[in-house]
Amino acid sequence: MKKLPVILITGFLGSGKTTFLNELLIHLNESGKSVALLINEFGRTNIDKDLVDSDAGTVFEVNQGSIFCVCTRDQFIKTLDNITTHSPSFDVAIIESTGIANTRDIGEYLSIPPLQGRIDIKQNFCLIDAANFHKVFKTLPAVKSQVEEASVCVVNKTDLVSADYIIQLENSIRELNPDSSLVQTAFGKINFSKWLDLSGTWTTRSSLDITPPQNISSVTLASSGLFDKEKVKRLLVRQEKSLLRAKGFLNTGAGSIYIEWVGAILYTKQSYKKNDPISRLVLIGYKLDEERIKDEFNNCVVSS
Repeated sequence: MKKLPVILITGFLGSGKTTFLNELLIHLNESGKSVALLINEFGRTNIDKDLVDSDAGTVFEVNQGSIFCVCTRDQFIKTLDNITTHSPSFDVAIIESTGIANTRDIGEYLSIPPLQGRIDIKQNFCLIDAANFHKVFKTLPAVKSQVEEASVCVVNKTDLVSADYIIQLENSIRELNPDSSLVQTAFGKINFSKWLDLSGTWTTRSSLDITPPQNISSVTLASSGLFDKEKVKRLLVRQEKSLLRAKGFLNTGAGSIYIEWVGAILYTKQSYKKNDPISRLVLIGYKLDEERIKDEFNNCVVSS
């Protein structure tokens, strides 16, 4: 059986992986390749699935844990098995890992049945949030691991920082991973004709992770009704000390909006989802009080 080429996308929460993924899908679609997408989400609800161009590939999901942790091994292996045995076969697969994943050796999974001899990871693109990297690098080992294991480090959001800071950031990246290629971008756009190489093989230097990453948990919120965006914003601000990331869709009565919390900054934009009756929000952070947050979220409903 011919090995399936795989592209791995890593990077911390909010670094721009999904935007980068959509740009990669455009490139592969224009190249006429059939694509399988394996999207790894830490929460029970996969928000990223609704943010990618599903017309450009077939989407598979692994939720409730990192694909690089033994806690999701069975689900991960089964999903990859389904991808490799799919008929008709895919030309390439893309794995987007959760943002808090330590990039560990998945070679153990690939060297035993049923995946033995079926998969060849070609490249590991690591997205780096230029505006927030310094805030999480020293406190979250996963960030260091993601950079160290990358074959291509993509420094994203360069429009939000100074040229001098970018030079310092790139020096830090090269100290961690002198063998990685390094490319700058502002909105996840790179020249894939130059940087995408499906001829090589990516290998890792780390050992398999055996514990969930950094005692981080997720809270998945879902509720019907119309929501007050400002109330939801205040809810997130109250979690600021513990919150690493929040994202989801809110039904405000004037159509759904996409809401995202990155680096203690809240971003919102109109969503293509029009009037989805169920609002969904996933929070990721330290020691989140799930029951209290759920009660506060339900109190943000202004009309049934």
